[in-house]
Amino acid sequence: MLLQKEGTKMMEEKEFNSMVIDKKSPVAAYKQLKDIIYRKIKDGEFRPHEMMPSEAELCKQYNISRTTVRLALRKLIDDGLLYTIKGKGTFVAEPKIDQIMIKIPDFYEDMAERGLKPDVKVLDIKIIEASQLISEKLMIPLNEKVFRIKRLFLADNKPYILEKKFIVCRDCRILSSCSGNFSYNLENNEVFDVLAGKCHICREYADVSIEATTIRPHESKYLNVPVGSVAFYVDMVAYKKDDTPCGWIASVMRGDLYRFRTRVFNYPLAK
Repeated sequence: MLLQKEGTKMMEEKEFNSMVIDKKSPVAAYKQLKDIIYRKIKDGEFRPHEMMPSEAELCKQYNISRTTVRLALRKLIDDGLLYTIKGKGTFVAEPKIDQIMIKIPDFYEDMAERGLKPDVKVLDIKIIEASQLISEKLMIPLNEKVFRIKRLFLADNKPYILEKKFIVCRDCRILSSCSGNFSYNLENNEVFDVLAGKCHICREYADVSIEATTIRPHESKYLNVPVGSVAFYVDMVAYKKDDTPCGWIASVMRGDLYRFRTRVFNYPLAK
């Protein structure tokens, strides 16, 4: 019996040690790392609220780049398996049930179906260097060039949504071709569609989170509601087919004009 237990332990250790990144595999390196960490969490090696190894430690252990590590951790955070505490690190989350039951409709189609006339005002567009937050959202190096587009969405001349959109410059040939002169190129239909939000640049899918918030002073003047009014903050990261982010949208939606609904099937009634 003792020999059997020792043999089982040796097999488990061998299996654990085989958890390496196969760079010749067709499976992306970040997906392999994500699966490794996922297994360790499910097997109880990483326990709830335990601090994860640092990015540098994971890079060294698996001989992969920091970008690869960040992408794997970001995916695990999005899946609710990890969470971060600013200034401290990344930790294992408590097990939870995550049910995705919502879809954000296209603004133009949604308003047109309601018999309203949709419109958008491009408030500002600039090429900026990625801040720490933008870098984390888009999984790009700090200070990489991104387009920042500020827009106001209206229906029947009433403001509904104030939005900031960040697009990685190298991912958008349409805006990159403007050479910084965006207003001059508005006659170009492709450029107009990007700025107006009618073109979903490189978006294969998106992760969306919605939180309750209140209107701040600089938002009040655009949305035409008092400071402190109830609103929704919608955070959306868009991804390409290879699962790398290409755009981040941060929107503030008027709480007096929006509500979110979903339909639940097979809901268990109290007995």
